Amino acid sequence: MSVLVFSLLSIGIVLLMDLPVLRLRYSAKNRIIHAANDLNKRIPQRTVRARDYVAKVNGTSRLNFLKQSRDEAKSVFQKTGQAKGYKKTVYMSLSAAVGGAVLGLFFKNVFLSIILAIGLYFIPMWMSRFALYRYNQFLNEELEVALSLITTSYTRKQDIISSVEENINHISSPVKEVFAAFVNNVKYVDANIPAQIERMKGAIENKLFYKWCDSLILCQADHTLIATLVPIVNSFADLKAQQMENETNMMKPLRQALGMTALTASVIPLFRFL
Repeated sequence: MSVLVFSLLSIGIVLLMDLPVLRLRYSAKNRIIHAANDLNKRIPQRTVRARDYVAKVNGTSRLNFLKQSRDEAKSVFQKTGQAKGYKKTVYMSLSAAVGGAVLGLFFKNVFLSIILAIGLYFIPMWMSRFALYRYNQFLNEELEVALSLITTSYTRKQDIISSVEENINHISSPVKEVFAAFVNNVKYVDANIPAQIERMKGAIENKLFYKWCDSLILCQADHTLIATLVPIVNSFADLKAQQMENETNMMKPLRQALGMTALTASVIPLFRFL
């Protein structure tokens, strides 16, 4: 008890007399704070890029490379209507990563194992982009056939509902379901044809299809504009020829890159036996 009383009295005396011990303590604390502030000022601040600033303002955080690749692959399968294929792609990526790690350990090289595991993990993810490219080609071909048939009938009948019903059995998926839903909505939900065409336009992601729908909406008020639909349909043939040319130009460097990669990879097993 006497020790506690002595301690309290000593602290009180020090506070009342404002001894230099306290001034020394607080001055040292202030020097530490000022030194820390000076150090922060001298450290170069990271420059914020415009893209990061816009993302911050919009509330969208920047994704890392792994999550971005997975989200892109997931969106590809959602657009193509094959949502179940995303899980298979993830399993393939994990299997490829494990196989790459095992191959690197087989050569008793930890760094090679890490590189192969990371590199092989992303290959199935990136290959899904080719699936989207093929799907867009297939969609353009089906749209060309469907819009050509419907436009021909519409030019003759000037009735979009009967024109779609006349050719609905000659149209393939996924375009067939879109036009079938359009006809059903007009008959049983809302008879406002321009509004239903606008709704149908959002069902397929294709710029030429957007233009065709916009022209079709104008045709509902003025049938003399039906002639504007034919050039839009003919644009699919021009787009197809352009895609074939681009595909040829793109495949040349890809074949060279794959050939060099295969040649380089075939040399690696030789070092195991030399």
